[in-house]
Amino acid sequence: MTNKTLRMVSILQRMRKLKSKLLAIRVGPGAVILPKDVKRIHLECAQHINGGHRGAKKFWREMLPRLKFRNPAVSMTVSRNIEQEGDAKLIIYFTTPPQSTPTPTSSPSAESTSQPKPREVKIDIKHLHESAILAELLKATGGTEVLPTEVELEEIKQLEEEKEKSRRDSERSLEVRRKRKKEEEMMKQARGEVGLDVA
Repeated sequence: MTNKTLRMVSILQRMRKLKSKLLAIRVGPGAVILPKDVKRIHLECAQHINGGHRGAKKFWREMLPRLKFRNPAVSMTVSRNIEQEGDAKLIIYFTTPPQSTPTPTSSPSAESTSQPKPREVKIDIKHLHESAILAELLKATGGTEVLPTEVELEEIKQLEEEKEKSRRDSERSLEVRRKRKKEEEMMKQARGEVGLDVA
């Protein structure tokens, strides 16, 4: 295989990997359109997965990027605690105030200056699987999951086929190298034996 062919194969592999990463951001668990009143989402978990933080970390790594891609205007933050035994929480902030009965104010000026606090929903996600965390988020927000289009499904299928073909090609290439190495070893042994006979 020439250097030019190797470079071409390398470029194709990198392009396929990039295409796969871009597709993974667009589709899959976490691809959700949130309602317009969702202002911010904050995830809090420990630095490591033990102690019930595995689901929270997987949600952050795998689902939060898709959620952000589908909702670029929504602020999404992550806080990682040093204390491993600490809480794991998902806090959703809404622009709309909480629904409650208005309390009478003492004066008109107090009524005009007091602003209602935005609504927030706190979800305890410790020991929860990432899919359960997503379910709780959907329940709290009323978000809509985005299903992959026909084109995206075709892309997924094509990438899987290319990945399988690449795996088979790698196995064949490895087998060829093994055979070549074995032949070289046999040739070395044969040359060594001939040399000894001549001497």
